[in-house]
Amino acid sequence: MKGIHVGSIDNVATAIEPLEVGDKVLDVVIKEPIPKGHKFATERIAKGKPVIKYDSHIGVAEVDIEPGQWVHVHNIEGERGRGDLDSEVRDIDQDVERKTNVETGRESYKLTGYRRSDGSFGFRNHILVIPSVHCSNKVVERIANGVMYSDVERRDDTKVVYVNHQHGCSELSYDADQTKDVIVGTAANPNVYGVLVVGLGCEVVQAHTVAEEIKARAPYKKVEFFNIQACGGTEKSIRRGMDIVKNMLAEALKEERTEGTLADVVLGTECGGSDSFSGLSANPALGVASDIVVSHGGAVILAETTELIGAEHILAKRGINEKVSKEIMSTIKGFEQVVIDSNADIRGANPSPGNIEGGLSSIEEKSLGCIYKAGNSPVVAVKDYAKPITDKGLTFMNTPGNDIEQLSGMVAGGCNVCVFTTGRGTPTGSPIAPTIKVSSNTFTFNNMNDAIDLNAGTVVEGTKTIKEVGYEIVDAIVEAADGKLTKAEQNEQNDFSIWRLATTV
Repeated sequence: MKGIHVGSIDNVATAIEPLEVGDKVLDVVIKEPIPKGHKFATERIAKGKPVIKYDSHIGVAEVDIEPGQWVHVHNIEGERGRGDLDSEVRDIDQDVERKTNVETGRESYKLTGYRRSDGSFGFRNHILVIPSVHCSNKVVERIANGVMYSDVERRDDTKVVYVNHQHGCSELSYDADQTKDVIVGTAANPNVYGVLVVGLGCEVVQAHTVAEEIKARAPYKKVEFFNIQACGGTEKSIRRGMDIVKNMLAEALKEERTEGTLADVVLGTECGGSDSFSGLSANPALGVASDIVVSHGGAVILAETTELIGAEHILAKRGINEKVSKEIMSTIKGFEQVVIDSNADIRGANPSPGNIEGGLSSIEEKSLGCIYKAGNSPVVAVKDYAKPITDKGLTFMNTPGNDIEQLSGMVAGGCNVCVFTTGRGTPTGSPIAPTIKVSSNTFTFNNMNDAIDLNAGTVVEGTKTIKEVGYEIVDAIVEAADGKLTKAEQNEQNDFSIWRLATTV
């Protein structure tokens, strides 16, 4: 097989390998070289007519395109996120039904973790050191590293982690509130046993306020704070912080794992560094895993609102009721309107240059492949960025497409494990939630093997099915829950970034 034709009404197909002039693929004679992962026309597409993949629009033809010709950014015009042309979101009428069968997996899955007194379940038991303001970043880093690179006792699932960020001061009120919410949610995550908040003292987002809100949300949690100014400077702050963290770590090591199930999973789904194979292999396989988690009573988060632009007509049909369906549509179209108001074309920012090189031609094409990672379960709720996930089932969280801002938002919402699909490759990982990386193709899996856990390229190669790889992902979730370190954890990734809403003042 040299090409994949996805939808029954698609007028393009994807090359599984580089194609040369004269090759016959899917009964189409190739008229020009087609790079691996890129599209070729399977029928004539007249200028101005829709280019269709996944049974949906991915743009319109800028010129007449003949069967066998390469179809990409040089002859496709995107229809969505076009702030350079439009003043409001385009209304493109599409009625698409995707299959609705939901995988349930094996009869039962057992895993272990740390049952918190509020009923939440942690797969890690870390001590988190976090700044309330970027002025505290270096002190936070030195506290955490001072403990971790000492001879203090620790376990792989119980150790000191830290994050830095560029926020906490010179922020307008609503922007500062978002910063505070993300810090509080991150610290309240059940994968965190205890937290030390380090402030400077004069910032907008005050350390004592953050600590109080963490304790209010997670009363069982050990929470301490102090300010560098009140402590008497850098060295005194580091010494005090290390003493606090060592004591917390000693207490955390007394905690014992207990048995849980997939009902205890809050799975964050993410795709980044995507290519054209992401929507054909890794994302559908993650969708199988997502459905299995939901079927066993767990929670799944679908995020990346940017990368749902052009696929909202499919997702909205999966709303559990009319209210949720309307919230899905308004959230995605509202996000797109912000892009349009910038008077710029979204293409080039998203899809990025790497996405484009990997065969993605428009935000619509990227989104239509992205949505597969949410499986086929109904959407039960729509949440704002970083807000707590309170429902079992599939929740849509409004986040940017930026990998680390999205990941941080899901973790702040309570995600205790994340599966991150990638076509081009990425080392990204949360310091708090185990982040399992799945490649869409075998080249990337081999090329970045020290950063990627699973290979869905076997689907493209025809050696495994989407269902088989989906089951492998569930098994990897269980193994990570039981304490096996992901590649991101082995590499000590501590990626953390907050979605900024306003200018610095």
